[in-house]
Amino acid sequence: MRSAGLATTLEVRGQVPEVPAGVQLTVYRLVQEALTNTLKHGGPGARATVRLAYVPGELRVDIDDDGAGATAPAPAGAGGGLIGMRERIGAYGGEVRAGPRQPGGWHVAARLRLDGGDAG
Repeated sequence: MRSAGLATTLEVRGQVPEVPAGVQLTVYRLVQEALTNTLKHGGPGARATVRLAYVPGELRVDIDDDGAGATAPAPAGAGGGLIGMRERIGAYGGEVRAGPRQPGGWHVAARLRLDGGDAG
């Protein structure tokens, strides 16, 4: 993303456990989709931060950007990326939330259980 022009920071907290390959791919695609949305809709000079927090039995993923976002409502049928995020995370018993930040930007938050239990 940096080479595409999006200033991006990664923060990792906690002891990284063994994470199943399917969960790794799901998190990769979640982050990829969120950052792609920032690149497409955040406007010039937008910055993004990706945070991975490993807590016992759980992985928390937060992606924040400070972009201006779209100035007009999305056209009908748009927003498939958010649906895909929810479906991917849900397939592993997790949950995802996404929405605007104040005073600007966007936030995506996901929680995935790593111990085989149900999220949240």
